[in-house]
Amino acid sequence: MRNNEIGILAQKPFLQERKLSLHWLVAISSLPLFGIVAAFGIAPETQTSQIPVHTVIENLQLPSAATPSNIAGNFWHEERIQRGDTMSALLDRLDVNDGDIAGFLQSAKGSKSLRQLIPGRIVHAQTDSEGNLLALQYISSSESMLKVEKQADGFKASDEAVPLETRLMMKSAGIKSSLFGATDAANIPDNIATQIADIFSSDIDFHRGLQKGDKFTIVYESFYNKGELVKTGRVLAAEFTNNGKNYRAVYFQDREGRGGYYTPEGKNLRKAFLRSPLEFSRITSGFTNARFHPVLKKWRAHKGVDYGA
Repeated sequence: MRNNEIGILAQKPFLQERKLSLHWLVAISSLPLFGIVAAFGIAPETQTSQIPVHTVIENLQLPSAATPSNIAGNFWHEERIQRGDTMSALLDRLDVNDGDIAGFLQSAKGSKSLRQLIPGRIVHAQTDSEGNLLALQYISSSESMLKVEKQADGFKASDEAVPLETRLMMKSAGIKSSLFGATDAANIPDNIATQIADIFSSDIDFHRGLQKGDKFTIVYESFYNKGELVKTGRVLAAEFTNNGKNYRAVYFQDREGRGGYYTPEGKNLRKAFLRSPLEFSRITSGFTNARFHPVLKKWRAHKGVDYGA
């Protein structure tokens, strides 16, 4: 027991020395913190609430609005011909409230083309504020425009040549089911699709030889009048990939005006034999177990393929 007391007494100086060291360590480590607190205490408080705020109201001089001198003016309207349209319905959509023009268009010889409305074409009409027709324009064909103008003694119809602007169009498409299906998806006209088939008819059977994944790129002519497509022209260049093989064609015309399609190497694509003896066209009716017969007026199986003209 005595030995234990002697051991404890011997350790007391060491413990006192260790506590003293810890006190100094705590005191020294607290000095930076005291400095930070002192810095915050010394730094002046930022007061943003005392900054003066002034509201400035300034009058701006605006230009006076121009007053139209002739509110009851003339207006141009345009409408695209829809399938099944009549002249009466078209005039209503053009905001024409003139009974005289309807009778004139029905009887005048020069306005015959307007009685044969072509879906997709655009008709322009100029009217006054009361809906009276002053002028009417309709591109009746790819080369002429019908113009109807109101004169002192009534209406007058005349045909004028259409000024055309030539544009080159380049489009590409891929085959999923048929050539016409691909051209329809790419918004390529039918006559361009027929030209494609005719150009490569010596190398590709467009009735049975097309495969899913085939693709083509073409450059062709388009003719516009005032931004409206009037007609399409000739295919100038084409590339067709069929079953992994590429076919290319370029249109060339000699000095005498004779033209044809050639490969980039100068080989004529027109051959004596065609891959398909039947001229390519749209399929109007294919194989089916139920088709309404147009003559017999009954449903029956159709075991053949009909091609459009």
